[in-house]
Amino acid sequence: MRLFWFTFLLISSNLFAQINWGEYSQSFPQGALDKPETVALILTIPKTNNSFWVTQEYSPHFLAIEKDASFTSIRTSNIVARTTFDNSNAHFFLHGVDKNNAQDYEFRVMEYPSQQELVPWKDIGQFTDEAVIKSSALPQMAYLGGYKTSLGKGLIVDVRKKGAKKIVATSIVAWETIRPAATGVFTSENLDVFLQKLQYPWARPTSKHVVNYSLDNLQLPANNTHLIFTLNAEIYTKNQVQYQLIHNDKIVRPWSDNEYDNSFIWLKDFSPGRYKIQICYAVQPQHVTEYAFEVAPYWYQTWWFKTVIAGIGMVVISLGVFIYLLIRQRRRTQQEMEHKQKLQLELKALYAQLNPHFIFNALSSIQGLINHQNLKGANDYLADFAQLLRETLTQSSQQETSLFQELQTMETYLKLEQLRFGFRYSMEVDTQLDVYATSLPPLLWQPLVENSIKHGISVLQEKGVISVLFQQKGEALCLTIRDNGRGFDTQIPTTGFGLKLTKERIALLNQLNPEQPISLTIETPADLGMQVTLTFNHWFV
Repeated sequence: MRLFWFTFLLISSNLFAQINWGEYSQSFPQGALDKPETVALILTIPKTNNSFWVTQEYSPHFLAIEKDASFTSIRTSNIVARTTFDNSNAHFFLHGVDKNNAQDYEFRVMEYPSQQELVPWKDIGQFTDEAVIKSSALPQMAYLGGYKTSLGKGLIVDVRKKGAKKIVATSIVAWETIRPAATGVFTSENLDVFLQKLQYPWARPTSKHVVNYSLDNLQLPANNTHLIFTLNAEIYTKNQVQYQLIHNDKIVRPWSDNEYDNSFIWLKDFSPGRYKIQICYAVQPQHVTEYAFEVAPYWYQTWWFKTVIAGIGMVVISLGVFIYLLIRQRRRTQQEMEHKQKLQLELKALYAQLNPHFIFNALSSIQGLINHQNLKGANDYLADFAQLLRETLTQSSQQETSLFQELQTMETYLKLEQLRFGFRYSMEVDTQLDVYATSLPPLLWQPLVENSIKHGISVLQEKGVISVLFQQKGEALCLTIRDNGRGFDTQIPTTGFGLKLTKERIALLNQLNPEQPISLTIETPADLGMQVTLTFNHWFV
């Protein structure tokens, strides 16, 4: 039970201690602690602040105070003045004063340079607790409290005997601005110098290749893998320094503690580009120092090399695409040619079927004339038939013939049929048509004219009439064949080959030349026997 209460009291004492003595730096006049009865102020500030005394040990306020006669005339010469940098309190202890003589002394706290009294002259009512006494190994002392002010200002703590004007002890503490600054830069080229200084700070460099780099417009070669910034402070823990690294305007390392418990920042393994390093001390994170440097790219990382490679790549890709498209186009062209050849063969086959059909009908007409003892008519028919047969054989090897040739062939054919049946016919050509420059598939009209004769006017003899009209309608060529015969129903299948072969031939021609389709319409108007129209669309484009 006694052990429990002893442990509880010890923990409570440490828990409510005024300060953790070991974490604070103590400043006091020389020899002040030699005798227990010596009255002297002990100024304590966090040890972290000691790191920056090499840069800002004295405050401008101290020099102003030293020149102030009204200040120095009422104080002893043993004044302790220290700078501090964080927002922690500075704590003050009065050596030589304890509970037995505290009633003889008083203290005050003033802000400088405003001279404002934060604590007017005040009696001493607090003393060091057991934790401070034990950790400091000093007898009981008066504890005057912890105080702080803003950056750029200071505090003056004075102690005097009651009723006296002379101040027996004074401590001054000033809160100063501290900003990181690089005192040197080391790279891969002089890394050995840095390592030597790190191991033996007092030794002179032995390397013959000492390189001094400027922090302004720092340029590093592509093969550099180390960059070290040494700082203007004696850092001993990594959380005292923080930095952020920016590469090509993108944060690659956000704000965080340094990697080393030393006064340097060591960057490794760079990629090419523009860098910014922003550094601050943890005690004053609002004061940031920035340094810029640039790492050159390797030759294969330069823009011109990438441009050349990209250009070569584009050429190779374009060549590959061109070859692929060329092969595909040739394959398509070959397929189209094969398809056209097939269609042309089919057309020739159809044309070959039309010729025997036409010859059979012609010979039948001659036979009819002979049977009627019309020898002159038979001879005339044979002469015209020979001429017509020559023309059709000539045109059979051609895909298109001129309108002039077609008109001659049609004239010959109609004369032959007129000898047989005695009908009347007329042929009319639109005046705007150039019969020599206009061409069309050969004898496409022949089965249609034959149908008009056979199914229309053959029974009418001399009363039969056939009219043929060629005309241009916009971009189309229209061939219209009219007769005054009885006509026939186009919906009823027939055993004849002429109309069927013509429709098949038109379908094949449309496949070969889909941009200029041919259409066939058959009508039976009330006042006429039959009207057949062949329309050659887009023929004059």
